[in-house]
Amino acid sequence: MSDNPTPAGENMSEPNELYQSAKPKVKWTWWKTTVLITIALAAVGLTIYSSISYESAYKVSNQLIQWDSPPSYIGETPLLINELQEAWNSNNNLVLVITPCSDATLNDSVTALTVEAANSIRSTDRIYVGVFLMPQDDSLSYPTVRLRLYTKAAQSLTVTMKENLTTDLIYNNYLDRKFLRN
Repeated sequence: MSDNPTPAGENMSEPNELYQSAKPKVKWTWWKTTVLITIALAAVGLTIYSSISYESAYKVSNQLIQWDSPPSYIGETPLLINELQEAWNSNNNLVLVITPCSDATLNDSVTALTVEAANSIRSTDRIYVGVFLMPQDDSLSYPTVRLRLYTKAAQSLTVTMKENLTTDLIYNNYLDRKFLRN
């Protein structure tokens, strides 16, 4: 048996108690609280100011041009036109113009893809989309699709897609112009 009448567990806690009592107690003063609150408010203020500055410097100009009259054609099937200017003057927010080639099956395929992309854009963004069909151009080997979005930044940037047309390609070109910066 042991000469020490106290259990072994109590002996181990005494050094911790001595250490805890020897540790200095520092009071939390009022000025420390004030400094922490000031730093937190400054951080929040700088964050808000920097986000406002960033938004004003890199503003996305996705405001659609407002027309005086409603769009002339918003149907799902492409409207036959003779000149490209007829499509541009249609008062639609987005204009897609198909110029067919001499291959009828390829023309039907591209027309179906373009109409599908137009319907997708109509349903997701709730804008007026006009799909127009130019007269057939026998010099083309593949149908072309011209896209023009009427926002303040993108109205002068028309894209012509000439090969490997997909609904995703048309939609991505639309998105590129939608989020165009000034």
